[in-house]
Amino acid sequence: MIALDPLIVAGIVLVSVGIIYTLVSARAGIVLVGTGTVASGVFLFTIVPDAFNPFSILFNGLLVLFGLWMLSVGMKQECAQR
Repeated sequence: MIALDPLIVAGIVLVSVGIIYTLVSARAGIVLVGTGTVASGVFLFTIVPDAFNPFSILFNGLLVLFGLWMLSVGMKQECAQR
């Protein structure tokens, strides 16, 4: 069993809190979930024995990429309201 690393614990907590906080503020919830997803992806890059294997790069990179996308969507200002 893998020991609980602070990075994966932070990712789990951020995703969980983000999902719950989405009920209060969708924008803040998406930012929290995106941050947790990026943290989880970075953690997976650190524990994989062969991190530069194309299979690892594909799936872990997609996790980081989608997390960054969620961050950009959550932080983007709405132009329609101006």
